[in-house]
Amino acid sequence: MFHLPRPALALVALASIVMAGGCSSSGAPSISDPNEVITKSVIALPAVKSVHLKLEVSGKVNTGALGGSSSGLSGNIDLAGTTLEGDLDVVKQAVDVKFAVPGLLGTTGEIIVVDGNMYTKISLSGDKFSKSKLSDTVPVSIPSPGAVASADPSAAVASLTKALDDAGAKATLQADDKVNGKDAYHVSVSIPVDKINALLAADGGSTTAGMQLDSATFDYWVYKDSLLPAKMTIAGSAATLGNLNLVLTLTDYDKAVTINAPADSDISG
Repeated sequence: MFHLPRPALALVALASIVMAGGCSSSGAPSISDPNEVITKSVIALPAVKSVHLKLEVSGKVNTGALGGSSSGLSGNIDLAGTTLEGDLDVVKQAVDVKFAVPGLLGTTGEIIVVDGNMYTKISLSGDKFSKSKLSDTVPVSIPSPGAVASADPSAAVASLTKALDDAGAKATLQADDKVNGKDAYHVSVSIPVDKINALLAADGGSTTAGMQLDSATFDYWVYKDSLLPAKMTIAGSAATLGNLNLVLTLTDYDKAVTINAPADSDISG
């Protein structure tokens, strides 16, 4: 059986964690400290009601270096044209995203999360959705909206700051940019490759075992008017792994979205 790729599961998990707040964001004066741009964007996240996301992936990856034999995948995969795009309804804790991986036998699919259930449709497995409990599929504990609302945002900021400091990260504010036609801060974050490799080695998982990155870059954009995340790009390469580039763009914050479960006739028995 073809299983949902880990990156898609991780994205759904991340979206589920983010989806926990209410209220809307307000504007803020100009910021000149790149670390402040990052931390204030983290503080702004619990206020999100809805958002549209688009993930674009490119590069060529040796799946054998990512535990490919255990996942049922092997060999090199060209990820050009790989996308995942859809909406998150924060208030109702619902997700509807469609994905395409042309380099993997033209695979397409859709993931819907609503009312605590997860519906997954993958072209390689047929034209119907499979249904499961989100809590059984995504191995994370999703906080309730009340828990997030009562949490101290300064604790999250302190934790993020410490993690970046421990990794030897250095944030640099670049020239202002535009994302989706809106003004945005642009921050580049550099982390020494040896620090990243040390973290991979410490992870001890079969997926990262023996992996050594040769280069890695991370850039982050934040909308100036709302201080909400606008875009992030991650690029990395390794002799054994290949190269991977990810671009995540976030738009249409707090616009009304409607996410429904598939019809019973579209769900496999």
